Amino acid sequence: MSLRKSRRNANERGFTLIETMVAIVILTIGLVSTAALMSTSVSTTAKSHYMSTAAMLATEKLEDLDRFNKAEAPVKTAGGSLAADTPGFFDTVQISSDNGGISETTSSGGASTSYTQTPAAGIVVTPGAGMPAPTPDTLIFDRRWTVTPDVPVLGVRTVTVLVTLQSGVTPVTFQMSVVRP
Repeated sequence: MSLRKSRRNANERGFTLIETMVAIVILTIGLVSTAALMSTSVSTTAKSHYMSTAAMLATEKLEDLDRFNKAEAPVKTAGGSLAADTPGFFDTVQISSDNGGISETTSSGGASTSYTQTPAAGIVVTPGAGMPAPTPDTLIFDRRWTVTPDVPVLGVRTVTVLVTLQSGVTPVTFQMSVVRP
């Protein structure tokens, strides 16, 4: 009877403490790696959102500057700085979204204009609206631009726009240039 009992104990042997500890360590490494990957993914997604908004604002400013006729200053005149605010060559943009709508307020030289787009009302432009109080989802960007005549060739001008995110956790800058006659 004792021989039969010892064989049963040998066959019913479970995991050892070392095997259990190794399994826990492997599981812990996998879970920590997954958590780190998720954190990086969230951070990268936020930065991507900020970069795409900065690119949109740079493109928007280049289109605005290209739309003016040749007699209007300072669009066609040389000047501006990407390193400092130069009157006539910089503005501040606040963007926030609420219930499917987008609100953008641009302030340049003390004059503000608000652009509100909603699915129901379309785009509403309000000159002199003033900068609204920031909400938790408000992004504040500074835009600076330069106009350089006769670069890269005689008779054209190079327009460069630098967009910098002022609010937000992730620092973002985006620069874009075009050459126009």
